[in-house]
Order: sequence, then C-alpha cells, then structure tokens
Amino acid sequence: MIDHCIGLQLGVIGGLGPLASADFYFKLTRMTQAFRDNEHVPAVILSVPQLPDRTEAILAGHDGPLPSLKAAVSTLNALGVACIAMPCNTAHHWYEQLAASSQARIIHIADAVVAETHRSLGRGKVTILATQGTLVSGFYRDKMLAAGFELCFPAGTEFQGRVDRAIGLVKRGSIAEAASETERALEIVRSAGADTAVLGCTELSVVAASLNPTNGLIVIDSNAALARACLTRLGFAAQDVPRPPPVFSSRKELARKELERFGGSIQH
Repeated sequence: MIDHCIGLQLGVIGGLGPLASADFYFKLTRMTQAFRDNEHVPAVILSVPQLPDRTEAILAGHDGPLPSLKAAVSTLNALGVACIAMPCNTAHHWYEQLAASSQARIIHIADAVVAETHRSLGRGKVTILATQGTLVSGFYRDKMLAAGFELCFPAGTEFQGRVDRAIGLVKRGSIAEAASETERALEIVRSAGADTAVLGCTELSVVAASLNPTNGLIVIDSNAALARACLTRLGFAAQDVPRPPPVFSSRKELARKELERFGGSIQH
C-alpha cells in the first residue's frame, strides 16, 4: 500500500480505455497552473482495462462492469484520495451506485461538461458524440436539459456510425483515421444546426488536438472538462492552455495531413 504521508488527493479509474486515461492525465497536467513538480496534483491512476465492456452491458440490460468498478472505487478510497475521476463517459451509467459506496467524492464527467459548455455557450443546441451505451443511459440528456440546453440529434444512421468507428479506431491506435471520422461526424452536427458538439467519449478526446477548425461549431472535450473540474474541486488553479500539436499514427499520416492543408495528395 502507498504510505498515507504521500497525501494522495486524486484517484483515477483508468484503462477505459488506456489512451483516454493517458490523455486525461496529460490534460490535467497541462491545465495545472504550476511552475515546479511539487505544485501538481498528487494522484494515482488505477488502470483496469480488463473491465467488462460498458456499452455492451448497458445495451444488454445488465450490470456486469459494476462489481469491478466498485472494487476500483474501494481500492482508491483505501489509498485515502479526496476525490475520484473516471475518464470514461459510459461508466457514469453506474455513477449513483459508485458514489453511494465511496467516501471520496466522485466527480461526474457530465457535470463537468455542462459547466464547460456554460463557459462557451449561454444557451443553444448541443449534440453529444458518444457511445450508444452513454446515449441509452440518458445522463447527458437529463443534465443538459436541466441546464437549459436544447439537444440536437442528427437524422439518419451515418452520424452515429462515424462516431462508433472513430471510437473503435482510437482503441486500435489509428489516431489519424479516427480524427477524419470525427471531423465527418462534426460536419453532420453542424449541418443539423447544433451550436455545440460534445466529445462525450474520452476516446474522442484523444483526437481533439488533431481536428481541423470547425467553422463556428463549439467543440467541448469531456476529458479537458473533467480535468478542470478535478483541479477546481481540489483547490488547484486551472489555466487555459494552447491547443497541443496533433497526434498522428505515423510519419506518413503526418505528411498526408500537411499536404492536404496545401491542396496536395500522396500518390500510391
């Protein structure tokens, strides 16, 4: 066990998926207003990638992931953390059960997203890019409507198909392809008349830095929103940071992206 004199403040239930967890910690670190190592948040990341698939469980109507999630919460509580973050939107389907079993405050990612949306948009139409499990769970719908936002659902199946493909591509490490799918989904969102698009799956947060400008559409990154909420809760100063450089899966993809910017292409 970790010695309590270390003074851990934040516990992170990670691995859901691993890249999304890494992205959350990167953004937490970048957003912390610090000049020295010891001015950052004392934190521990518990990575549990073998946890059962959240969307499959929700769509099938069972609580398969809940025992493992509860065990993760219990482990972090035993380490003495003050609050817990889950950089996985879909896992918040079980938020009430987990919060009831935790001494540490579990920060709800959708509450963080609503607060972040209010920072950028007073009122307006919002579209959620998320797993089917998150959408069926309905917690984003409830919190956005309660906050006074109108939800916008693009018609047809293409939008959700592209979101699902983008999420799967991130899990396979194909970041550039995932960014392209996300951009196409955002084009559909813009055409549907939304003012704001929420990257409501933390796999999509991974590609946030790789997205092209969205022509007036506000894009909210759920991982960045969660990081800000954690810092605020723990009393750390949060700062807005410049957009980091895009992440590509290979030098070839980087070259292709640069050529596309200037109207060129790579010949095969």
